[in-house]
Amino acid sequence: MEYYENIVKKRNSCRSFSDRKVDDDVLNEILMYYEDEESDLVDDISTEIRFYIGTVWDKLKKSVGYNGVCIKAPMYMVLYSDKADHYLENAGYIAQGITLKMTELGLAACWMTINDAEEVTEALGEDTDKIVSCVVAFGYRAEDNDEKKAPKKSLDEMTDGRKFGKDIDTDVFYSEIEDGLRAIAHAQSFQNLQPYRIIVDDDQISLVGLPDDMTNDNDRHLNYGIVMFNFYAVMDAVRANTPKWSFEPADRDLGLPADVEYVAKCRI
Repeated sequence: MEYYENIVKKRNSCRSFSDRKVDDDVLNEILMYYEDEESDLVDDISTEIRFYIGTVWDKLKKSVGYNGVCIKAPMYMVLYSDKADHYLENAGYIAQGITLKMTELGLAACWMTINDAEEVTEALGEDTDKIVSCVVAFGYRAEDNDEKKAPKKSLDEMTDGRKFGKDIDTDVFYSEIEDGLRAIAHAQSFQNLQPYRIIVDDDQISLVGLPDDMTNDNDRHLNYGIVMFNFYAVMDAVRANTPKWSFEPADRDLGLPADVEYVAKCRI
């Protein structure tokens, strides 16, 4: 409960940042978290993060944005990754852990939609064989920021029991994993559309993707990684040897409609 209430629940996107500088010691804490504590979703995908000061906004504004607008911020974090199967889910998983660390350090953050990954690399003048997988604007929230939290789906809207579209018996399924599921319902997604659902069974949960014309392919897969990290992080805070998500094929009939895709599963 503590990790969910104190970290995950407090994590809300920011569109208006103050001019306050993010000190090097804070950046070093974030980097140390990434290097020493961060867990990967896919172990054999190599990644790296780099920080850029806010003056790169002018270079980034043509290739990244949120609703077509590149948010101005004191700092930007770019996560570079090998391109491999599930590299975007892995990037979303890693970057979500970092943004939650930012929340713990009193920082605010905003995920940016990438319109052209190669153009981002070129704009930043980087020479790398890795691909830009996500860009996060971050810094301190402006004091006069009156942004209201965007509504998100309720836990009941996010979860089904055993098969897609079936009501869930909360007394049976929620006893030990409720906070983890609430962390999924609180996860960030493009425009908070949350185009995914969790099917809860006796021994595992399955993540499935819903059709959504507004979320592009990159953001959709990043969304999945964000969801998976939120659940893992909350469960890891209260359990030893928390199982990780697996992209292995579904091992049971989930009753999915033709336009709903199976994504991953996690033993519980």
